[in-house]
Amino acid sequence: MTIELNAYPDTTALDLALAGRLAETLNEGLALNGEATFAVSGGRTPGGFFRALSRHELDWSRVTVTLADERCVEESDPSSNARSVRENLLQGSASAARFVPLHIPGENRDTMIERIGRLPARFDAVVLGMGDDAHTASIFPDSPQRDAALAPDAPDILAAEGKPPVRERLTLSARRLLATRMLFIHITGIGKWQVLGQAAAAPGAQQPISYFLNHRTTPAHVFWTL
Repeated sequence: MTIELNAYPDTTALDLALAGRLAETLNEGLALNGEATFAVSGGRTPGGFFRALSRHELDWSRVTVTLADERCVEESDPSSNARSVRENLLQGSASAARFVPLHIPGENRDTMIERIGRLPARFDAVVLGMGDDAHTASIFPDSPQRDAALAPDAPDILAAEGKPPVRERLTLSARRLLATRMLFIHITGIGKWQVLGQAAAAPGAQQPISYFLNHRTTPAHVFWTL
């Protein structure tokens, strides 16, 4: 287990630092492969980070962004992760990036699996959040799909059951999310810091984030503030 902790005095400093680190990682990917691909989480936490990242000067036309998970709602719904990405990240020069959503209303399952399967086999970066219950992406401790999502031979993408008001979700599996050059975990608040510490010290499926913190070959870079 290798965990790098990056602590900041406030949310603004954290957002700027994480955006800078991710921009460096994407530039490395562009230099290595001529393109760069990353996956991000939704929710309330990453809005400021998305906006900070959008201001970085990258060759955005060669960058692809997708989601770690999504609620199965219309993109106009306030709870849509795709909506957050479009409104906060894909702005200014970053609007040239290619966005691959997980959920497209009306799309059949086979088409969705094929579309997600065309993403590069290895991400340049994955940015995960974490809930107060130690869930990450849409891999919840009490979900009936939890073990399938954490399995070493899991498919790239699975249906997932979340919490109300939107239970129906899609999530990339742990195996797929860990296929990355860089793994970032973005959290705020003392409560989540305590949960993260418990998960790091006690690996187990009951705390899904622990699977990522304790992975043998993919170090976790934690970005945190009160």
